[in-house]
Amino acid sequence: MAIKDRLFPLTIMALILVFSLIHLGVSIGIIGAVRNYDDFFRPQIGLSGYNIVISIFGFITSILGLFSVMTDSPRIGKIVAIISCILGVLALASLVTALVINSKSISYVSTRFTNNMNAYKSSADSRYKIDSLQNKYKCCGTNTWLDWANAGLNATGWNTTNSTTTTNSTTTTTMAAVTNATAAPSVMSTTTAMSMTAAGKRKRQATTIASTMASTMASTIVSSYGGFANLPVTYTVVLPASCCSAGSTITAIGTSTYCLSSFYGLVNHFYTTGCVRSIDTVAGNQAMGFGVINSFLVVLAFVAIPLMFRSPSAHV
Repeated sequence: MAIKDRLFPLTIMALILVFSLIHLGVSIGIIGAVRNYDDFFRPQIGLSGYNIVISIFGFITSILGLFSVMTDSPRIGKIVAIISCILGVLALASLVTALVINSKSISYVSTRFTNNMNAYKSSADSRYKIDSLQNKYKCCGTNTWLDWANAGLNATGWNTTNSTTTTNSTTTTTMAAVTNATAAPSVMSTTTAMSMTAAGKRKRQATTIASTMASTMASTIVSSYGGFANLPVTYTVVLPASCCSAGSTITAIGTSTYCLSSFYGLVNHFYTTGCVRSIDTVAGNQAMGFGVINSFLVVLAFVAIPLMFRSPSAHV
């Protein structure tokens, strides 16, 4: 077979090898990146495992195909054609699966996120996953921060320690308090006790705390509370600390830290957008990335079939 006659089948086999390597790298990368959030990315993890199998078939097809073309072996060529057919079918199935996963991704992510929110108080695993995602994407709740009002974080009779942090996170003032937080909507009633050596110092400390809280949160008091117009500031929702942004006031409840959406008539600093859209964008991009790679593999695999079945003499 002349070199020019070998060029096209060699190119096809080389491209199958390249896309198989890309497939393998992307699949392993996705599994490594989202393994800690398997509840939210389980379809993508499963599809990644399936695509690793496709990559193996791609390697076999390309390596045997290159050998067949270079040696003009019709027997090996027929074997490669059969394997290439299997590769094309597997890649086509993966492409269809990726499209289905992408179409249902937002519903899947929303359900899993809500389930983990509801288990936040009782499950350390759910707390880790929710906090990690909210910190990573700077978001709060499923669709909005108000979703946490239904998550059961509110309780009565909690002993809390409030920590007020300035916007630059360089100055921290602590205040021991007993807080009665009722289910949202709620009004906070607080009895504050400050331990100082002199009455004058206690007075100055109280003034400092009030001044710090007012200065760090005054900018948030607008006509729209948490992105919702006409929502009363007295509507207080207990949020995870991961919902809080710079300059927020964190509340310690037992061994965990939380963030009250409002208190003392002031609005706290917290993220107001939900997490589902951000997570769904990542999940959808992963699925469609597989779809693009598989599209190329489907075309290349089916183009390779007649090339491998063709006898060497046909290329002469």
